[in-house]
Amino acid sequence: MADEHHDAETGTGRKPGLTLLRDEGEAAEEGIAVLIRNGRSGVAGERLRPDDEAARVEALRHYRVLDTAPEGAFDDLVALAAHVCRTPIALLSLLDEERQWVKAGFGWDGREVPRAESFCDHAIRGPDLFFVPDARTDARFRALGAVTGPPQARFYAAVPLLTEGGHAVGTLCVLDVAPRLLEDRQAEALRMLARQAMSLLEMRRQAITLADAVTDRVEVEENARWQAQHDPLTGLPNRALFQHRLEEALLARRTDRQQPAAKPRGGGATAAAAAAAKAADDMAVLFVDLDRFKRINDTLGHASGDLLLREVAARFSGCLRPEDTLARMGGDEFTVLLPHIPGVGYATSVAQMLLRALRRPIQVASQEFHVGASIGISLAPRDGDDVQTLLKHADIAMYKAKAKGGYQLYSRRMNEGSYQRLLEEAELRRALERDELSLHFQPQVDLETGEIRVVEALARWRHPERGPIPPAHFIPLAEQADLIVPLGEWVLRSACAEAARWRAEVHPALRVAVNLSGRHILQPRLVESVEAILAETGLPADALDIELTETSLSTGGEPTPQTLQALRAMGIRLSVDDFGTGYSSLAYLRRFPVDILKIDRTFVAHLDRDVTDGKLVRACIEMAHALGVLVVAEGVETEAQARCLKDLGCDLVQGYLYSRPVSSEVLRTLLLARRIRGTLRGMVPRLAG
Repeated sequence: MADEHHDAETGTGRKPGLTLLRDEGEAAEEGIAVLIRNGRSGVAGERLRPDDEAARVEALRHYRVLDTAPEGAFDDLVALAAHVCRTPIALLSLLDEERQWVKAGFGWDGREVPRAESFCDHAIRGPDLFFVPDARTDARFRALGAVTGPPQARFYAAVPLLTEGGHAVGTLCVLDVAPRLLEDRQAEALRMLARQAMSLLEMRRQAITLADAVTDRVEVEENARWQAQHDPLTGLPNRALFQHRLEEALLARRTDRQQPAAKPRGGGATAAAAAAAKAADDMAVLFVDLDRFKRINDTLGHASGDLLLREVAARFSGCLRPEDTLARMGGDEFTVLLPHIPGVGYATSVAQMLLRALRRPIQVASQEFHVGASIGISLAPRDGDDVQTLLKHADIAMYKAKAKGGYQLYSRRMNEGSYQRLLEEAELRRALERDELSLHFQPQVDLETGEIRVVEALARWRHPERGPIPPAHFIPLAEQADLIVPLGEWVLRSACAEAARWRAEVHPALRVAVNLSGRHILQPRLVESVEAILAETGLPADALDIELTETSLSTGGEPTPQTLQALRAMGIRLSVDDFGTGYSSLAYLRRFPVDILKIDRTFVAHLDRDVTDGKLVRACIEMAHALGVLVVAEGVETEAQARCLKDLGCDLVQGYLYSRPVSSEVLRTLLLARRIRGTLRGMVPRLAG
């Protein structure tokens, strides 16, 4: 026939403009759809291999489009497909393991269909155009819900949505309620729109990937910003963020005060109302320093100290309003910003709450610890109207609180003393760095022979402008400024070097005694440090006595006995200074390896006049000798005291009766004599002083 064309490959004819070819035989009766791809025909329905199906589903999920909200671009595309193909229904569908999900639909409101009941499950397996001319005459489709129920589909045509990897992730399809054919131009338009749909999906995927990248970068930047402004241990604002918030609060306060106040109805503000408004404009800065934290941190280690700091931060946070700021400034220091407070009473109430929050013991490493705090308070505008001034004044008040306990409000009278303290801390640090300190030595004399057995090394500081600074002043200063350990190491190294030289030149049997603070004895690498100093200076370990105060022993942590035992195993003798002034004198003699007891000068001062002191000293000496411990009496200043001590059996004495602390040059002269002689049973008045 003139109006028909012959397909050389299939041997079938078709009318001009029609893509679908019908077989006049069995295929037409069964309604099998014949697929045409570039002039080639085939039959749909082959199952995908499991590995192909897994790859196909993975490719689909790569687009992250399933179960997303409708999008205008896809809605417009399916509307265009329906218009071009002149069908009442068009769908953009995606197929996962279990269902056909409709991303965009025109003429039908359905969102998903079980995969086993879908046209789409067949369409993704074939070439690029799948036809069902009449679903009611096709055994595969006549029972589908879309055929027997809404939308009563008879005709179906679909183009697979193919990824660049060749995976069919879904279809762009058109449906009609009547059997029909599809013209060539309509089929080509459907293919073009399917490619456009894939382009939209790919652009959407790229946009999501870019958005994710931007989001990740924003999150990284936000995380970096958060870390730069917060303490990593507690999560609290750090010093920088606290100062920023304080600056913002001060700026807001200044701005508010520049705004004209609104007049109340019925006349001007009362004096009480004006005072209340002014008070509510105040703010406070609290500077909090934990007490006894360093001891716990040094005793149990940094991990336990970190747990304690987190618990303190949590307790403090529970005492504050949402608009307040709690920050960790570093170490065991916290600050609190209280904006818009009704007056000084509110600030002191918060300070009291913070102190009460620490009354309950804190559980760390299966042990309970009590931690206190010292709090300084400054108020704006009374004590300053800028960040640095308020922080400085709160810090000054905090140091005052450390001396008195609890909390202290800043007052101008504190300023002079605080500046002096800060100046002295800086000067002491410089003196250590520039080797401006010196050592003096005080002999310990054998009461029986008068021979100098030991010399005690004592640090001295001569200020270039103010002259000698008493040890009673700069030793506590070193403790407060965290310089006590460097100071102790300097004394130990210098004393060992001097003693090694004296032993080589004038007194081979001389020993040197060095005081170490409680904080120093808790240093984790103390033993290694002492070994290194002895090796460096050439002093034998059995020529060194380390003196510890009774207080430092009685408050030391569990590592202390092991540390002392290690020092003693090296040959170092351990001496307890100021014996009798602590609270657990007998208890620690059992716990710690002690070689020498030094009876405190307070018991020696009235020894020859006070019967009780005499009995106490006798008891100490007898107890020490029973334990195999030597006894040294400090602060011996009179011959009567020396006579009593000798009668009581004291081994060594030390005090102004024999020698004041002297420089190394003067001590060398004494050592050359080897023994301090006199007319009173081997005892003489002081030779130096």
